[in-house]
Amino acid sequence: MTMRWQDEQQAFWDWITKPQDLRDSNEDISQMFAPRHGLSQVEALGIYNNAYHQRLINISAELYPILYHTLGDEVYTRLWLDYLAEHMPRPGPMSLLGENLHAFASRHPQFGQLPALLDIIELETLLISLFDRADQTALTVAELQQLPAEQWPAMQWQGRDDWALMQSDFDLETYWAGMQRYLDSEQAQPGAVPFGVTRASPEAVAQGNYYLIRRVQHRMQFQRINASMHCFLSALRTDKNFAAICTLLAEQFPDQDIAALSLNLLLKAIELELIRR
Repeated sequence: MTMRWQDEQQAFWDWITKPQDLRDSNEDISQMFAPRHGLSQVEALGIYNNAYHQRLINISAELYPILYHTLGDEVYTRLWLDYLAEHMPRPGPMSLLGENLHAFASRHPQFGQLPALLDIIELETLLISLFDRADQTALTVAELQQLPAEQWPAMQWQGRDDWALMQSDFDLETYWAGMQRYLDSEQAQPGAVPFGVTRASPEAVAQGNYYLIRRVQHRMQFQRINASMHCFLSALRTDKNFAAICTLLAEQFPDQDIAALSLNLLLKAIELELIRR
């Protein structure tokens, strides 16, 4: 039976784009393609398959430079081939390439046992995804001051879409700073980083070791924040009004002056341009 050209194109695409042992499809490939220049049909198609995936891996290494240089070329390639076997690129910008990488790595029998690596993936994925979020006008202190005080308790301030929160047991700030210096040096080689990720200090762990990841002037950055700021920003993300946020802060930080704390946190969030108008 003659195969329609649409089916041939689909078969060709599947053989190129899906990580696989093409010898398993030897008979079907042999029927569709004539051998060229001493190569079998499977070997010829394998060239396209390998080139396609190597290009995707090269793109991913540009998106995930910290992860790439942490793992090195061989281990990084193995992670991405496993990932691409389950999560092929979908139509859209290439920044979406690793959108499911953290969930996949968390379930992976090898990489899922490396919590620091998972945190690197989570942070770098957030830095990628938040960069492309739409611009939103930030609330200003002047606009806050125009709001009558009696309306504050019912206010539901909305967080902008270009920031996120995460928690880690590791000192990602120090590791990132060290990696940036290393990548700028002439000695930078993937997998040959002369230092590793260290655990956060006991003081940072006591505060939860939370991180705020945000876009600032079209550049991505992240910083450690304390437990009260994390509580405040998490409440913003769940659309709690100001009265509910104050109640939550009082429950979690009973020894503090909640009126002063909540106001300071609100002003800090406005200063960081985290709240949209």
